[in-house]
Amino acid sequence: MKLKKLAMSLTICANAALLITVCAACQPVDKVAIYEKNNGKQPVQAELLAKIAVGYAKLGQQDKASKLLAPAIQTIKINESIKTSESIYITGKLLEQLGITYVEMGLYDKGLQLAKSLKVDDSRDKDYILKRITTPMLEVGQYEKALQIAKLIPNGHVFSSQENSITSPYIASQSIVMSEVALKYAQAGQKAQAQQILVQALQKAKTSDEMAEIALKYAQVGQKAKALQVLAQVLQNAGKYPYYIAKVAVKYAQVGQQAKGEQLLAQAFQSVKKKKDAGTKYLDLADIAIGYAKLGQFNQAIETTKLIKDYLRSYKDPFDSINAKTSEVFAEIAKMCAAAGRYEQAFQVIREIKRSDTQREALGVVAVEYAKKSQYEQAFQVLKEDVLKEKAETILFNPNGDLVLAKIVEQATKAEPSAKAEQVLSQALEVAKTMKLHFRDHKVEVITAIAIGYTKIQQKDKSKQLLAQALKIAENTDY
Repeated sequence: MKLKKLAMSLTICANAALLITVCAACQPVDKVAIYEKNNGKQPVQAELLAKIAVGYAKLGQQDKASKLLAPAIQTIKINESIKTSESIYITGKLLEQLGITYVEMGLYDKGLQLAKSLKVDDSRDKDYILKRITTPMLEVGQYEKALQIAKLIPNGHVFSSQENSITSPYIASQSIVMSEVALKYAQAGQKAQAQQILVQALQKAKTSDEMAEIALKYAQVGQKAKALQVLAQVLQNAGKYPYYIAKVAVKYAQVGQQAKGEQLLAQAFQSVKKKKDAGTKYLDLADIAIGYAKLGQFNQAIETTKLIKDYLRSYKDPFDSINAKTSEVFAEIAKMCAAAGRYEQAFQVIREIKRSDTQREALGVVAVEYAKKSQYEQAFQVLKEDVLKEKAETILFNPNGDLVLAKIVEQATKAEPSAKAEQVLSQALEVAKTMKLHFRDHKVEVITAIAIGYTKIQQKDKSKQLLAQALKIAENTDY
């Protein structure tokens, strides 16, 4: 994704591999506070300080948290007046972080106000930023504000490229995000409001992808008949395109029509066999393979992906190109194996991935899935085994760009009793010490996540120590 790639280029640090050392008495920051030093020309530092601000806010130190937000606000103002591709990216990235930070600090009105004032030249970035602010709003039960933000997303902007749609069918769509809000309302018992929002979302849907996703939401709120009605229309729109048929097949299975889903996947597969267009045949097979995995037919998914390799070889596709085109598909299958609790099969699939960054991302998802099932020892083992490899260049990401260790900590503090959560936090610190943290923003995020975890279990002194350490790292960031 564009934002993720640019983020990597902005955050590369020359002084790599700084080890985390947690001490009882961390070094104090300079007498002139770092937020006063930052003159709006150090965007990475500003973003780090905004992340640390959340930790101080959760400790009840609102004044300090507000001061730590100042560099981000200042940097945004400076870059808004500079119309270069880099300044546009910097502005968007910091607006996204600031919006999320406001929500996490409990400043919901400020988060909404920022979303309403958002001005980003690249509409796809604006979609993504608004979606990223909507998500935490939903998590804290601010449904009405989340709905207002969802309606700010430019309507009708989705990926149209089939190649982009294999693993990410859209960045953000107004209609789909609205349907996610509707689902939250329904889960909270407000079914009339959910129904009203779904009607609006379906009216705004511009593509079959959007309609299919809204159909699933109808089923999830208990309106299966309406879901099937919408899916029938989507299937009619799909025509003879195998990749659309594969996607509709998945949605039929997800609304409880497994046999119909299997029938449509078989139909799509037979259609691909007859296809002569070399440019899209492998893309069709990729969608079908992922479709099989989503239906729980993992062996068929793996075999279909191997067919892609054979097909590309027959067309003399370069070796590196073959690996690039199949790695993402194998990664998606591995993630679904892990979500289904089929970890050994997930690891087998991951071995088929030839791109190291994609492989690490898939391993990260396996670790998080272990954590979701309270299997923290296994989760940490996945991290340790990967990170201690000589070839490991960075710690693991999940598909949304979040650090895996931070996600494991978040899961433990949310789902486990305090005693168990404390044990996980202690293990997380030990794992963090072994990690080759090449990027300071990663290191700050890990330490801050653990600090917030300690705050949640009422160990505020420990949290203060870690936040002071994170602030010290941010202070030494000069870019």
